[in-house]
Amino acid sequence: MIKNIIILIAACAFISCKNDKEIISLNVEETVKTTRLVDDFECNNTSYVFQIPFYEGDAETKKRLNKEIKNLITQDFIDVTYNKDADLEEIWSIFMSHREQKICSGDMSGITNINIEHTTQTDALISYEITYTRNGLQKRLINSFKKPELIIITTSDLTKDQKEDDVRTIFDINLQQSVANLALDVKVDDQAEFRNYVENKVFNFEKSEFENATIGIKELGVDSLMLQLTKHIELPKTFSYLNPDVKVEIRAKEMEYYLDLSPLKI
Repeated sequence: MIKNIIILIAACAFISCKNDKEIISLNVEETVKTTRLVDDFECNNTSYVFQIPFYEGDAETKKRLNKEIKNLITQDFIDVTYNKDADLEEIWSIFMSHREQKICSGDMSGITNINIEHTTQTDALISYEITYTRNGLQKRLINSFKKPELIIITTSDLTKDQKEDDVRTIFDINLQQSVANLALDVKVDDQAEFRNYVENKVFNFEKSEFENATIGIKELGVDSLMLQLTKHIELPKTFSYLNPDVKVEIRAKEMEYYLDLSPLKI
């Protein structure tokens, strides 16, 4: 019995140490230098362009801000040997070499393009939005980090007490409109089918999904921010050329009654 207790205490201590090691306190208040890593190549008279944000600074700052981007470009590294702790620039070089080799050999699986929609940085936060195509399907990645800790911002971090259901309902309403807005990119011959699809289906965020969702923040101008949220929807195969990671955008100022915007300093 005593032996089991000792083992349990040791296990708890190990977990605690592991968590302490993973969550390193940061105090980044200054502007983080942001550049783009951009590469392209041509195969069979087709150009392929890839670009991602790259955040500089000390080792932990780069690790935290570049983590999800690194995860994105390494998800297809099944047959690639590489140092998982390497800097993003080094990983990017391997990624581009791997992509060119695969695509030019006729293998179109994996990522075939990446585009930066925006990179936003204010005194209070850092945010980015990336769109990309993987296995023939369009995808979207949005992340925001609150300064000075550089912790990812979720909807729960901004929602006022007792306003959770209201906030989700507002985003549900806007989600429905965002899906309908995809009609702007629908082929003429598919318009009738798409209209019928949207009119006969309700789109909404699941409660747990919404509470843990990463919220993007795009700067429109001085003291004007747009809140961004994505929802993956299952589109019929007819519309496989659309991005099923639908983006919902609402001006932050319009949500003052429901959200605590003080962390965003507006």
